[in-house]
Amino acid sequence: MKNVELIGFIFGESSINEFSFAVNPSRVPKFGEYVIAENRDGEEVLGIVRNVTNFNRLLEDAMNFEYALKNISISRRVLEKNEVVVANAKIIGVIFEDKILPNRVPVKPNSEVRIAGDELLKKLLGNSSGIHIGNLIVRETIPVSIDLNQLILRHFAILSVTGGGKSNAVCVIANEIVKKFNGSVILIDPHGEYVGFVFEDNTEKKKNVIPAGIRPERLEPWEFCSLVGIDRDASVQRMHLERIFMTVKRERIGGAEFMKRVLEIAEDWISSQGEIEYLDATGSVRKARITREDLNPLYRVKEYVLTFLRRYEDLLTQSDMLANLRDGYLNIVNLSGFDEEQMRVVVAYLLRNILLGRISYLKNKNRDYWERVCPIVRKPVLIIFEEAHIFAGKGDVSLWMSRIAREGRKFGIGIGIVSQRPKKISDDILSQCNTKIILRIIEPSDQKYIQQASEQISEDLLTDISSLGVGEAIIVGPAVKIPVAVKIRKFQGSYGGRDVDVVSEWGRDMREFRLEDIL
Repeated sequence: MKNVELIGFIFGESSINEFSFAVNPSRVPKFGEYVIAENRDGEEVLGIVRNVTNFNRLLEDAMNFEYALKNISISRRVLEKNEVVVANAKIIGVIFEDKILPNRVPVKPNSEVRIAGDELLKKLLGNSSGIHIGNLIVRETIPVSIDLNQLILRHFAILSVTGGGKSNAVCVIANEIVKKFNGSVILIDPHGEYVGFVFEDNTEKKKNVIPAGIRPERLEPWEFCSLVGIDRDASVQRMHLERIFMTVKRERIGGAEFMKRVLEIAEDWISSQGEIEYLDATGSVRKARITREDLNPLYRVKEYVLTFLRRYEDLLTQSDMLANLRDGYLNIVNLSGFDEEQMRVVVAYLLRNILLGRISYLKNKNRDYWERVCPIVRKPVLIIFEEAHIFAGKGDVSLWMSRIAREGRKFGIGIGIVSQRPKKISDDILSQCNTKIILRIIEPSDQKYIQQASEQISEDLLTDISSLGVGEAIIVGPAVKIPVAVKIRKFQGSYGGRDVDVVSEWGRDMREFRLEDIL
């Protein structure tokens, strides 16, 4: 510690959580700088500067501006000698080799405070087997890496206002996982923004775009009802459609033909107004009677299915997207053709099969089946949800996300949620995302919601979050050894989702407008 720059001495009260120190006016630390002090057991304690105040003792009793101005003009040197700078630091922990341990005793009164050395910070913030996410804001020469195992297995969230740099962070993470570690990533892309993704090596090798599509016959009955848009409370409509669904499922047809057959049976039942036959979940033949009271629900079922078929026939496919997921690739699931409710059904189907398939594969059950149906389950996988508030708020997809958040660590499945609307994300899911990469968040209610879902985020960090610039982030959680304010590096590949240059677009026609056109 002796060879590290001295900047002050402990001043006033200190505790196991924080300390104040008088600062050398010629070496005032920046907000967010890391400093070292000594506790009463002689251990080096790492702190982060949270507040810096500056005053002059001679001017404290100045009665008016003229008096202050006179003193400044007469004796500037005397005034400079009476400047006082006091800083407050929040204690992160005790430095032990390249680890940070909890601090148990207060900082020693009147002890020296020194700037944390570059080498120490490089040890704490570097990780050869991690992802280079960016550099320290307060020291631009120090790179920051995040632990990949902790990031994935303990899950993570990237949260920010629109335009804060979320997509850039996603691309940096996905690029390094796939290209550096040969990892498997599934990116749920609601608006098709990442379809044009190009890696930082300027290639699209190891990118796999999966068009929006679903095999309806592979769904569960309740998922099929939700897919066509029947409300959960419409119990009679759901009962009829589930019976029709199970009956058609035994006919071993798929895609649009499956839907058309569902329509045919619905029309037959409406026409019969008598006894009908259907298959139950066990494959047994059952009989029921269609009465006048059943006609209206059946007409509604027919309308829902017909409307879905008209709007989404191109999305019904014989090729299941599960079979197209590839390990060692960035798999971009393009959902841009679906409405939000259909997106949720498709993603719930995807999550259910990946989790159950991964569990079965690891337990050596039906391995041949899962390698054929969903080959990505052979290795650990990270699932990233863009616009996560669409999925993580309600419905079956939220339930499967919650289950993976709770159990995925045991089976090598991680989730990353990305959103500008954290309040709409289930707190059960957000709280399970242990690493938070928080870019600029302005809305106080959003800040408080994030704080409630994370033990690592304190009141003082909330102030930091609202003052961040574009691409700057606070990272807390197990993927980093200490809370860190980082400038996330600029992704060197390309992707969609960037803002349109409105002024340039408006002016394009003016630039193309020639003089002869008006003569």
